[in-house]
Amino acid sequence: MSRNTIIALSVIILAVVVFTVVGRTLTRDSTHSAARANFDSHDASAAEGATAAGADVPADTRDVFISAKSARPAPALVKNVPWINSDPLTLEGLRGRVVLVDFWTFSCYNCRNTLPTLKRFDASYRERGLTIIGVQTPEFDSEKQVETVRGQVRTLGIKYPVVLDNDYVTWRAYGVQAWPTVVILDKQGRIRYTHIGEGAYDMQEKIIKTLLAEGEKQSAGVSQDAYKGEKIVKTEAEWRALLNAEQYRVMRDKGTERAFTGAYNDHHENGVYHCAACDLVLFNSKAKFESGTGWPSFFQPVAAANVTEEVDSAYGMKRTEVLCSRCGAHLGHVFDDGPPPTGLRYCMNSVALKFNRQS
Repeated sequence: MSRNTIIALSVIILAVVVFTVVGRTLTRDSTHSAARANFDSHDASAAEGATAAGADVPADTRDVFISAKSARPAPALVKNVPWINSDPLTLEGLRGRVVLVDFWTFSCYNCRNTLPTLKRFDASYRERGLTIIGVQTPEFDSEKQVETVRGQVRTLGIKYPVVLDNDYVTWRAYGVQAWPTVVILDKQGRIRYTHIGEGAYDMQEKIIKTLLAEGEKQSAGVSQDAYKGEKIVKTEAEWRALLNAEQYRVMRDKGTERAFTGAYNDHHENGVYHCAACDLVLFNSKAKFESGTGWPSFFQPVAAANVTEEVDSAYGMKRTEVLCSRCGAHLGHVFDDGPPPTGLRYCMNSVALKFNRQS
């Protein structure tokens, strides 16, 4: 075979390869553009609580909001490994919540660049039903030690749960190939969105909002008790006449009842807890847990709007004070050492609460 013939054949083969790759790329980009347009057309209604359908594309398509009927169930998380900021979680146990899974490792520069956004998502949407899980998948041996990871999580200010995936079990199950990779699951545990690398934060937030809104009408039992914005204002003389001395000390003077003395610390009946001053519903018994602190503790209020949080710098400490949104009464404080699914502990004073039993 002559040299010219060989060159000609090589050029033909190269042209075929280029044509194939470009054709696939154009097809993929066309599909992605159509899917993005499908999502964006629903964006305004999604922000108002409506549900966007998502795109009917293959379940493994990236950077596209996948429709519920096209989505595939997410693989289970790795078991019997260390967790940080949380007891071990399972996707089955997180049903009813939107879950964002972030595959990262603390030495990864790009992973660190995504952290401010993920922390903002956690702060903004945790109480509304979002759980973020950081899957720490090491690139180097130095990233495998649990105490090292724990220290990095603390230094980086990460408050959401982090699980170690040293053997790449979850990494392989999700087909991950690079750090960071973000996967967003809906309330039924189906993969609705995947993105590799930094960026696409606006898209991710839109999808989180949309998935949080999915099924709201069916699960509105809690939100129907949400605070509607009305205020109750009284003079201090009127509050003194309404409250007993201990209630006034706690609710108006921001005092604290002694640990293990409150009526609701060791209380296990089914029902709802109201503000003792204005009767606004605050907590459901289903969110109550035994914290061992000596005060009634809850992992979430019946609705985020019903409580107001303010910085409390009294006594040389920086804490987050919890107030009744309607009357401004001091209820207690909230801490970030609670159980799943929120990781929060609303530590309340019994005298600030009034219990209504439900069958």
